[in-house]
Amino acid sequence: MDKVIENIQNIFKIKDLRQRIFFTLGILFLYRLGCLVLVPGIDSKEIAHLFDLAGSNMLDMANTFSGGALANAAVFALGIMPYITASIILQILQKSVPYLERLAKEGEQGRNKINRYTRYLTVGFAILHSWGITQLLISMDQGNGSMITLESTMAFRVVAMVTLTTGAILIMWLGEKITENGIGNGISLIIFASIVVIVPGSVGEIWNQVQSGAIPAPIMALVLAVVAGTIVFVVFFELGIRKITIQYAKRMGKEGQGGGGSSHLPFKVNSAGVIPVIFSASIIQIPSMLLNTVDETNNQVMYTILDQLSYGRPLSNVVFFAATMFFTFFYVEMLFNPKDTAENLKKQGGFIPGIRPGIETQEYIERVLNRLTFWGALYLSIVSIVPSFIMMGLQLNRLPSWMGGDLFAEYLPAMLNDGTGVTLANALGGTSLLIIISVALDFINKIDNQLVMRKYDGFTSSAGGSKIRTRRYA
Repeated sequence: MDKVIENIQNIFKIKDLRQRIFFTLGILFLYRLGCLVLVPGIDSKEIAHLFDLAGSNMLDMANTFSGGALANAAVFALGIMPYITASIILQILQKSVPYLERLAKEGEQGRNKINRYTRYLTVGFAILHSWGITQLLISMDQGNGSMITLESTMAFRVVAMVTLTTGAILIMWLGEKITENGIGNGISLIIFASIVVIVPGSVGEIWNQVQSGAIPAPIMALVLAVVAGTIVFVVFFELGIRKITIQYAKRMGKEGQGGGGSSHLPFKVNSAGVIPVIFSASIIQIPSMLLNTVDETNNQVMYTILDQLSYGRPLSNVVFFAATMFFTFFYVEMLFNPKDTAENLKKQGGFIPGIRPGIETQEYIERVLNRLTFWGALYLSIVSIVPSFIMMGLQLNRLPSWMGGDLFAEYLPAMLNDGTGVTLANALGGTSLLIIISVALDFINKIDNQLVMRKYDGFTSSAGGSKIRTRRYA
């Protein structure tokens, strides 16, 4: 504890580091203010009531990533999702469009052009998302007529779309400012702040339900135990790393023999991060969206199919699991090119002990990456699907009778089928925990680097200074 206090004091002794931390906190404070400023023409109480009725569906997930701004009908209701979507698409296009691939290899100038294209694409997605939200609000307002306070629907559409699009652009700008002048990745910290700010309210709501007897204490203890176990599980895998030993050949120069030595080529177990989960979550929300547009009476077959694929259903969980596995392999393949790595090692005189340079090195790296990616994909799939199981159960009783739905309803305990209904599992589980832990570890690592550079001990370092200790897999 004394070491932690000493390290905190060291942070404030360094003027540049102190200014960066205060700048980061100031930007995050401005972001939270924007989550409280309401969009003109919307009754915030009515839309909050809508989210209470919606429960754990697409709206609830989108509201989590916006830090509650969507439920508040705030200026920052779109959150950072338009920017994330644009960034992911540009990363994918860099591998398939020759022009973008050349830009990615041109250094700082090429990256600046790609960032500019990302901003343009973000504006496009922000307009599209704002249109979707305003269209949804207008359609829901036709049922009660009390949500939208403006008399003209067109005026509301224009005002809401301009406000929401401007808010998304401002969030993007705030995130870039944190990256340039603060500590850590600005976009990640904004998502981190959006999720963390919801946790106290969820904890308070759950505590009230426990005190009132709505949630039995044993169930709450079980949920907290699962959440704690998930945290340990996430930390274990996030720190997991596979180091491939690289040996460099000795070379003869004018001054005699030189070079040689060895180093490591590190690969994280979870190299893809949380991106595959975001992709998969977007896919499984499509049936839930389409379900509201299908008339059960006139199109019973389509309604049944969409209902079986809607959020929380067993088939939806299977699709989510398979999609996460697929997107993890796909995204890692986009990030790493074993052929380029093998060629660079060969040019630098490096080789893997026992492996010939060239094709054999490339094949070896591919095998290592495939094994790591498999376990990383499995880890992401399991961690992300746990909250759904805790909150909504397996829902095997909702399967059609020919798939054994009646048998599951009769013989499985009700809790396994229907879950606990504890929404805390959604706030502190799955994707949320992945983001919170990975961003927190990265933030601490960035501060450690700044302290070690100035000959101070970091939070996780010894006297010599070192980064966060990773778990090595031989």
